[in-house]
Amino acid sequence: MEIRMVLYLPRDAASVPVSRQVLDGCLATLGVTPDTRTDIALAMSEACANVIQHAGPADEYEVQATASNGRCVIEVVNTAHRDPAGADEDGTPVGQPFTPPLGPVSPTAEHGRGLQIIDAVADNVRLTQTNGEGTTVHFEKALDWVPDAPGRHLFSAPAEGQAS
Repeated sequence: MEIRMVLYLPRDAASVPVSRQVLDGCLATLGVTPDTRTDIALAMSEACANVIQHAGPADEYEVQATASNGRCVIEVVNTAHRDPAGADEDGTPVGQPFTPPLGPVSPTAEHGRGLQIIDAVADNVRLTQTNGEGTTVHFEKALDWVPDAPGRHLFSAPAEGQAS
């Protein structure tokens, strides 16, 4: 079994809690523990805020969430079209993944903590810039279940046509 959700959202701060609550409601219905849902909500909020801050004023963004095999995979995509040159304005190669910095952010810095927060609460964090789709923030989280969670049962059920 696999569950997929895609939201196409305007570049507006009001869209962040909407996307967070829609995904949280789905995960709660499946029986994902509150602690796991909180980590996912925090990481998704940071990823959405990152896209909203760095996208152009007329741009939309999308949130793609997939739950399968006991994991939730989330990608927050800035759908802006980038300059097809070889690098972004900060010198980051277009289309090349990079991970959050390992060292601490300066206490006086106004920005730069979002990816570190995502990295602290999620797995496999990647930020990829592509000239066709803008920027994608990708992260994953293992799903922990409450007792008798319907999601645990559904994800472990054999696929149609398979023996149980």
